[in-house]
Amino acid sequence: MTDAPEIDGMDSHPVSSANFPPDFLDFLKTNHIDPRIYDMHQKLPRYVRILNHTHLSPSQTRHLIDHIQTEANCPVTPVAGIPGFLAIADHSLRLSQLAANKQKQIVGIDVSSGIAVLALSVEPGDNVLDLCCAPGAKLLYLAELVASKEGSNKKGSVTGVDIAPHRAATCRGIITKYAGQNKGHVRIYIDDGTTFDAKAPPSYWWDPAMVQAKMKETSSQGMSKRHMRRQQGVPWFAAHLLSTPYAIGGTDLYDRVLVDAECTHDGSLAHILKYKNWGWDQLETQVVGMERPSSVPVLQSRLLENGWRLLRPGGILVYSTCSLSRNQNELVLAGFLNRHAEDEACVEPIDGLRRFDLENSEANVNEQRERVGAVVASPVWSPQTEAEWLEYGLGDKRHLFARMQNAARFDPLVSNTSGMFIARIRKLRHSPRQFEQEELVPF
Repeated sequence: MTDAPEIDGMDSHPVSSANFPPDFLDFLKTNHIDPRIYDMHQKLPRYVRILNHTHLSPSQTRHLIDHIQTEANCPVTPVAGIPGFLAIADHSLRLSQLAANKQKQIVGIDVSSGIAVLALSVEPGDNVLDLCCAPGAKLLYLAELVASKEGSNKKGSVTGVDIAPHRAATCRGIITKYAGQNKGHVRIYIDDGTTFDAKAPPSYWWDPAMVQAKMKETSSQGMSKRHMRRQQGVPWFAAHLLSTPYAIGGTDLYDRVLVDAECTHDGSLAHILKYKNWGWDQLETQVVGMERPSSVPVLQSRLLENGWRLLRPGGILVYSTCSLSRNQNELVLAGFLNRHAEDEACVEPIDGLRRFDLENSEANVNEQRERVGAVVASPVWSPQTEAEWLEYGLGDKRHLFARMQNAARFDPLVSNTSGMFIARIRKLRHSPRQFEQEELVPF
């Protein structure tokens, strides 16, 4: 849950770590997070995504960029290697001022969130599960990717899940406002992602004739529509054909699963910026209070495991957070890989990412930052000394970190994005056993 909705009217003055409450500063120190990342907020570009960009010709895309650039009165450039994304140099710009936003041609989303979606390698016709779907920008993107190509009879679906009704309502609002015809591919459940169990819609859920035939078949077996709906669970929001008893009665696993897990949001610069207006005392309470730093990695581990259970063999799961905490990223992933052997789970490279060696000079880091539109990933963390391996109790688990080297961090000091962690995991086969809840923990 990392793609913060557009916030107009927000104070654009830089956040200073000097304003942070002591408990949050302690959290940053304990989690080895550099407070300087929050000074980057005003130096980063504002990212937007062109809706249905594949429907535009090169000349139409160029015309749209030129129009946005004229209105914004600053450079607007395509993001290299990330199709359909634009970097607007002036981060203080309000998207509501742009005609392209009013006309539903662009939507705000950080490019790191876009990379999490692209890492799934979604194809038209895929059934995708977005297990923590709020606030909805990634759900919107997925709906666009599963939509059929013209002339194809493959129609995919996106199933979004969120436990909070108000967050599900935000998702519905974004889908209703921006998705257009792609809205017909989306269904949203209000449910707990750690126990959610609805399977993917069956083949031809979108074919009224097939739906009618299947409904007649079940009626002949003496099962009423009301009984079927009560037994299977009804989406809170869905197009008509995705809410029929036939559509919600699927038994197939999903082709792709996105677990953009609940986290402490410390890498989301826009999210932390909100607390300047809301009050730093709320930051202390909502982000690091009530034992959240210790409870959140357990929640993340359970979300990850349930998403994995609902993924078909051969499918891809992406685990991501907008935290830079090792406990919520590498150590959650290490716990997962410890439960799933190499012949079950493989962390694969994320296509198109450029890696950046953090040991390079400060001058090179500054050069990367100044290249608007350049997105650069950093290596995952792993203990570097014998003392660190012992400190984390990982002395005999080094092979787990070798297995996760294809995952990526996005550090705002380097990446030109908000903070993010992304791991793309291929499911090679089903796990031979189900794990108890108390086993679903990070290292």
